[in-house]
Amino acid sequence: MTRAEVRAAIVNLDPAQKKVHLPTWFDEVRWHRIDYLGWRDLRAAMRVYLVADVDDEAFGVILRQNPNQTALGSRAVMCDLCRFARRFNEVSLFTAPRPSRDKRQRLSTLGLHVCTDLDCSVNVHSKPIVGPLDPPAEETIERRRQGLRERTVTFLRSVSDLDRTARRSE
Repeated sequence: MTRAEVRAAIVNLDPAQKKVHLPTWFDEVRWHRIDYLGWRDLRAAMRVYLVADVDDEAFGVILRQNPNQTALGSRAVMCDLCRFARRFNEVSLFTAPRPSRDKRQRLSTLGLHVCTDLDCSVNVHSKPIVGPLDPPAEETIERRRQGLRERTVTFLRSVSDLDRTARRSE
């Protein structure tokens, strides 16, 4: 994917926000090896971008990280994308505003718990402990990757209930 494709892929970009700030390491991304591309905006630490390949096209959203609650300090929280349970400060609630021309409808958001450092791929690719009756490690990793991809695409599509062709014509 090119820089222009990724910038154009963000479906819930606020009209007041003019530019998508790509990471400095964007040109080094090996698209065939990743399940999604996630990065923080260096100019706004709580703003996160999430882009994935959906039907051979870039599709992405802007997410806003909500602060973690210190009252949950002794709890584990599960990431909605990779499905790994981690410490409360390693998983955060991220919300994505729904795209709309009407300001009142932009208040509608969808949220999910995601690994705070956006390293779901690292978790999914970690080698599982395999017992004698378990499937081979490679098969388990591939099932995890497939699940991560499916959950990511489902979330990205749920943020925008508009048809892709309708967005292009605007």
